[in-house]
Amino acid sequence: MEEGVSLKLGVALSGGGIRGIAHAGALKALADNGITIDVIGGTSSGSLVASLYAMGYSPYYIYILFKRYAKDIVEMNSSPIISGIGNFMMNKKVCISRIEYRRKY
Repeated sequence: MEEGVSLKLGVALSGGGIRGIAHAGALKALADNGITIDVIGGTSSGSLVASLYAMGYSPYYIYILFKRYAKDIVEMNSSPIISGIGNFMMNKKVCISRIEYRRKY
C-alpha cells in the first residue's frame, strides 16, 4: 500500500428476522478489536441494526432494543416494529448515543 493512503471499511449486514441481533455482537467484536467502520448498510433486519448503529447507538443498546421487541419482530410485519422502536426512543427509555461516543470504544 502506498504511504499516506488510508483504507476505509464498509460492512453490509444481511437479513434473517430475529437472528439479526447477531449483527450487534459482530459490531461489538469489531469495536472491541479497534476496528472502525466507516460505512454500514444492510437489508431487512440488518438494515435496522445498520441504521441504529449509523445513528450512533452502541451495539449494546441495539441488543436491548431487539430484546425488548423480539416478540413483535417475530409476530408482526416491519412497520409496527419500526414505529415501536421510534416510540421507544422518543420516550427516552434508551439514551441516544452520539457517533463520538461510539468511536471512543
